[in-house]
This record gives sequence, C-alpha cells and structure tokens, in this order.
Amino acid sequence: MKKISPTSVGVVHTQFMHFDEPLLLESGQVLSQYDLAVQTYGSLNADHSNAVLICHALNASHHVAGVSADHPDEMGWWDNMVGPGKPVDTRIFFVIGVNNLGSCFGSTGPASISPETGQPWGAAFPVVTVEDWVHAQARLADRLGIERFAAVMGGSLGGMQAISWTTTCPDRVAHCVAVASTPKLSAQNIGFNEVARRAIITDPAFHGGDYYAHNTVPEHGLSVARMIGHITYLSDDDMAEKFGRTRRQSSASDAYQYGYGVEFEVESYLRYQGEKFSKYFDANTYLLITRALDYFDPARHTGGDLAVALSSASASFLLVSFATDWRFPPSRSREIVEALVKNETPVTYAEIDAPHGHDAFLLDDSRYHAVMKHYFENIAKSLNLEVSVHAYADQQFSAQGTSNLNMINEVIQSDGIKQEISDSLVRQDLLKIAEWIPPTTRVLDLGCGDGALLDYLTRHQNVRGVGVELSDERVQLCVAKNVQVVQQNLEKGLELFDDQRFDTAVLSQTLQSMHHTEHILREMVRVAKVGVVSFPNFGYWPHGWSLLNGRMPVTGQMPYAWYDTPNIHLCTLKDFEDLCRKLHLRIIDRVTYNPSNEVKWLAGWRSTLALYRFTLDH
Repeated sequence: MKKISPTSVGVVHTQFMHFDEPLLLESGQVLSQYDLAVQTYGSLNADHSNAVLICHALNASHHVAGVSADHPDEMGWWDNMVGPGKPVDTRIFFVIGVNNLGSCFGSTGPASISPETGQPWGAAFPVVTVEDWVHAQARLADRLGIERFAAVMGGSLGGMQAISWTTTCPDRVAHCVAVASTPKLSAQNIGFNEVARRAIITDPAFHGGDYYAHNTVPEHGLSVARMIGHITYLSDDDMAEKFGRTRRQSSASDAYQYGYGVEFEVESYLRYQGEKFSKYFDANTYLLITRALDYFDPARHTGGDLAVALSSASASFLLVSFATDWRFPPSRSREIVEALVKNETPVTYAEIDAPHGHDAFLLDDSRYHAVMKHYFENIAKSLNLEVSVHAYADQQFSAQGTSNLNMINEVIQSDGIKQEISDSLVRQDLLKIAEWIPPTTRVLDLGCGDGALLDYLTRHQNVRGVGVELSDERVQLCVAKNVQVVQQNLEKGLELFDDQRFDTAVLSQTLQSMHHTEHILREMVRVAKVGVVSFPNFGYWPHGWSLLNGRMPVTGQMPYAWYDTPNIHLCTLKDFEDLCRKLHLRIIDRVTYNPSNEVKWLAGWRSTLALYRFTLDH
C-alpha cells in the first residue's frame, strides 16, 4: 500500500448505486437499468449545500483521491487537488467521484452483463453522450438528497461535463469549474479520435466489438490508440525535455540500427504506455467515450451561437487553460469566456503558462492550484461553511500601479467569515476614479492588478465589474478577493468584449507600458461608453531638471532606472490631449496629483500623475 499522506483522504471504498428507472438516452435508446460506481470524500452537511461533483476525463474513473481499498497501489487521479487542506478541501466539502456510464471501472458499460441477453453488452451497448452522463449523475444527486451542487468541476472531458451541467440542469449547480476544456472538438481533435478508433476497430481481435465472446482483447489496436492520444497530451517542449532524440541503446559508433524496432527513448515510452493501457482499459469504452467527445457541442441547436447556448446557465464559472496545451488550447477556453461575458454571467479565467501540455491539469503547479484554492475558499464563504483560518493579504496599490502585500484581518464568526479591509489603503487616484463611476453600472478594469479597485467598487457602489490582468500573481490575488478576472495580454486587444458592453473602461497607470497606445484607447471607447486613464506626467519639472543634468529622471511616479523600466511611452498632459483630439476622443474631466494632493494650477509642470475621463466624440 502507498504511504498515506496526512493531507490525503486515506483509504477509500467504492460504492455501487443501482437504478431501476429506465434512462432515455440522447440517441433515443433506453437503458432499462444501470449501476454507477461512486466514491465520496468528506461529509455532507445538514442542508446538503456543500457537495462538489468531480467529473472525470477519458481514461479516469470515480477514484478521484486517496488510496483505493481494492487496489492499494492506486492513488486517485486528482489526489493533489482533493483532500484535507487541498484546493478542494474535504474538511469543508463533500466530494463525489462517479464513473461515467459506458466506462469500464464499475459503472454499467459494454463489458457489463445485459439484462436482456445475460451476456456482455459488447457492441450492442448504446452510444452515450455527455448529456446522458449528466442526467445519470443528476439521478445520483437525487438519491443522495442533493438539490444543488456547490460546484461541478472537471478537467478535459470532465470540464465538458461540468459545462453541460450548467445548461442541462441549470438550477442544480452554483459554480462550474472547467479546466483544460473546450466548448466542442476541433476537426483536428475529431481526426485524432477517428484514427484511434480505426486502430481498434481494424484489430483482428476486435470481432466487431464482441471480443468478450471470443475471449480476445484487441490489445494492439488499443495500444496504438493510447499512443496517439498520449502524444496529444504532452507539449512539444515537454517531450523534448523528457526524451529529446535520446537513443534507447547508444553504440560506440552511434550507428543507427536501420530497422523498425525501438530506436529512440520516446518510442520505448509510448510503447510502454500503450501496452500498459491495453491491459486495464476496455476497447469498446474507448470507442464510446471518444465518440461522446466528438458529439459534445452545446451550440449545436443554437446555430453555433455559444452565448445563446449558455444563456440558461445560472452558475458562476471558473475556467483554467494552459498555454502549452495544443489539444484544448487557451483559445477554446476564451470562446467560452467571450460567450459568458456576453451573457453577463460571472466568469473568472486563468491562463497558466505551464510547460506540460494538456496533462498540466493533473499536475502540481503552484499558480494553478492557488487559483483553484482561492476560488473554492470563496465558495465556502458564500455558503457560510465552516472554514479554517487562512492567511490572506490585503491589497494596497503602489504609486506605480502594482500591488504590495499588507495584512488583512479575517474574522471567523459562527455565521461565516467577515473580511475587514481598510479602504484608506486604496490609492488616491483610484478613489477619484471611483467617484467618476456611478453605482450599479458595468465596469471593465484593464490591467486591474490585484483587483482592489473592483473590490472597492463592488462593495461600495454595487458595480458589476470584470478585470483584465496578465500577471499570474495578481490574478491569484483577484480570485482571493472574489473579483472576476480574465487573464489576458492587453496588447492582443479586447476581442472578448462586445461593443458598448460596459459603462466605463478603466486603464490605471498602464498606458505608459502599452506598445499599441492608440489601439487600446480606441478599444476602450468601443467596449464602453466612457474611458478613464491615469498615467505619470513626464512634464513634471524635476524630470526636465534631470535631463538637463544628463540623466534619465527617476521620481515617485517613475521609480525605475532607464535599463529596467517597464515604461515604453512617456507623455505630458499636452501630448495626451493632442492624441485624444487625433482619435476623436472628447475629454470630460481631468484631475492631476502631486503625489496624492490635487494640483489645480500649473498642472503641466507641478503634477506627477494625471487622470482623464473621455468618450468618443461623435
């Protein structure tokens, strides 16, 4: 038995739930009865509000965490995510892992005995869809007395299931957490699946799917299918680091074998993975699940409009993707984000630059796990669940628009958590920006940092806000504050957001670090009625004095040396106002500071920081 960590759920047992009520499938076929294999971790609270459903990927199962009682050497496939003190904390949440219908790990599938024939289902087992799995899982929830999940989450195919839950049973899920997922497969992905299926179907041992009766296993085809799949799960960089062009057996002369045996380490690895897979996975299950992947498309009945397809969702969303995942790349997650933003559905999106490709969702990455942990802590707070004391950081904006960490007091009370944040710590210019923003309006905060402005506006002015931020650390801080944030490089534009989606777009002390200044200003007045920017004033008189002395200026608003500055464009008040005229932007308000005191005369010389509010001059 594997050594059990103190943060593990320990030894876990599988339960089998039998359902006699017929299940009508999307195909029109009916399962007259079926079993679901289930594991649970933690305890269900009195009002059944703390349940989290984990949906598994292609080759995984209900064994999510801990050590299997039946197979002591097997650790749960998401053990680093689920357990005491882990992102999905089983001291707080009641976590359910369920094996999908059609799988080969205990739930009814092709290898199960058909009640009509008394023989294995084999090729006769009906094709199932992601929606079918959701309906079966909903019946399981009914059996457990769970009316609404605190969260439904999953990675890859599991993320598709989580998304499907929000439209299939919209009133039964409060939060959707989809990691390394997609709204539908690309043609390339369908192609990979088809090649894998053909490898299985053309294996002589397949016997049309009824290989159980022939006492054979299409090991060769299943092995090739796994090899194809495994290549897509890893990034090119990850494979290069693991294997490169290392030879399996190098000779003194470094000569090739000039044959088709195993020559390179990567070949050996893939063959090993394929052969191992063929020993424990069912070929018919592989066909079923890859076809369910192919069929998943929430927008199929809405003319391809994903926003319309997701319009019934009442859940809040956390989406996570990985930069090196070319199977389900970040662009596919951003499609979901764009649709949710269009629907004004609460969504947070993190894009993790992890090197491991698609498999990154299964691995330890501190940035990824921090986002997940903060998100689930916020779920716990929203449900007034009992939570241990965690260390948080209050956020204070520095003069450069970056965040410094200070202490925040978290008061644990019997009725939940109360956060005490000193509003005096918010930067002076941000308070002025807050004055310019009417209550209950929609705000887009570009380069939102740690989310302090949006947090302030949400608590004091009941705004509906979304932040855009690139920094991993600051995204984590936003999530910790329960501020909606989309991780994106502003240089790529604001294509996620429709025209006039917001009342105000804010770009605070970021303009000077943008490459495409004109473009971002145009984008601001495209997506919002009013734009607000702040930037350091290069016309401040000590800057000129420094230049006269042959030195680049270093001041409070511009504290960087010439060689390490993030600033690309520096301007004076007049420079910015000239640019506004060029872009047909009408300036509504201007306020200047030095450093926190408002400057009302000789502002061009005496101010260190300028704030402008503007709109498109029609």
